[in-house]
Parts: sequence; structure tokens; C-alpha cells
Amino acid sequence: MARVRLAVFDMAGTTVDDLVDGVPLVLKCYDDAFRAHGVSVPMEVLNEQRGRDKWTVIRELGGTKAELIYAQFLGALRENTGRVKEIRGASETFRFLKDRGVKVVASSGFPAEVAEAIVHGLGWDRKDLIDSWVCSEQVGASRPDPAMILYAMRKYGVEEPRTVVKVDDTANGIEEGLNAGAVTVGVLTGTQSVQRLEAACPDVVLGSVGELPGYLQGRGLL
Repeated sequence: MARVRLAVFDMAGTTVDDLVDGVPLVLKCYDDAFRAHGVSVPMEVLNEQRGRDKWTVIRELGGTKAELIYAQFLGALRENTGRVKEIRGASETFRFLKDRGVKVVASSGFPAEVAEAIVHGLGWDRKDLIDSWVCSEQVGASRPDPAMILYAMRKYGVEEPRTVVKVDDTANGIEEGLNAGAVTVGVLTGTQSVQRLEAACPDVVLGSVGELPGYLQGRGLL
């Protein structure tokens, strides 16, 4: 098999622990914003939206109140960005890959300003742990569309999809990787079950991002 040249990592739930007061930040901000404007969306429906562009989700579920809901959602994200932390093993995995010449890209369905604030807050750019980051807002398409992965491939001159690995904690993110033709890895550090992730048919489901180096080495992909 071809060796990996590019690794694209989801942020919230995959490399970023977004639990705030025991609740995933994205789900809490969704729920609070919808409720504040009298729109009832079951939590299980919101959980299925993880990994997608946030404005797209709110536009689809918020009806005529979508703009008001999104404004409140974005404000709540801004207020809580500094409370997130890195998932154990993320930095070590980034460094392991970069030391072997693999380009490392963080990707997110967060708005650009929120994704950037998280990257800066965790010091990934300052510590040279990632090469760049990209969000769905920048490419104009939401997961499971593979636009973010294809953007990263063009940016780094990677033409062969199977030299790309995509790591994500959501079914939408796994489908994104499959749609790009990448080696696709699910992780169990988010809110979706192993059954839900396996139903999306990734190459493998791992416990966490920290297990990725061993998996890639064991498969001869590095």
C-alpha cells in the first residue's frame, strides 16, 4: 500500500475535547440557541449533525428563525472557545506524523473564527504541530462532501487519495473521507457510538487519535 503523505484530522471530538460542564460544547450551544428561539430539536437529531457545517445545520433546522439562532449559537461558541482542551495523544500523533514527512491538517465544521481561535488557543500553530487548518465555511461545502480534504490535497500537491488518511469521530466525517477516497479512521472520543461509526464503513475504528501511529505503522502506511 502507498505511504501516507497527508493526514486530515477533525477537531471537536477527535483532537479537541469540547466538553464544557460535562456536555459537548457544540451540542450545548445548538440546544440553547434553538430553545431560546422556541424551536424544539431533539438532542439525538443534533448529535447526528456533528461534523457538519454549523450554519448549514441551523439553516435546515431553524426555519425562518435560522439567522437569529445562528447569531446566538456563534456568540455562545465565542464565549466558550477558551474552555476546550486537547484530546490526549493529539499533539504526540501530530508530531509523530510530521517527523515522518506527513503533512498535518486540522479540519472543522466550526465557523472560521472559532476554528482559528481553537488552533491558536491550543498552540498547534505556534508549536508547529500542524501545517494548516481548514473549515467548511472556507470551502463552501459541508461534510460529508469531501471539499475540505480535496482542498488540503491541492494545497500540498497530493494527487493519490489513498495516500491521505482522514480521522474523525462522526459518521459524517467518515463518509467525507470515503467520498474523498482516503484511508478513513473513526475514533471513539466523540458522542457517536461504535455501532454508528462502523455503519459508515471506515477502514478502522480506533479508541482515540493516540492509537493512529500504531495502526499506520502496523499497516505499512508510514
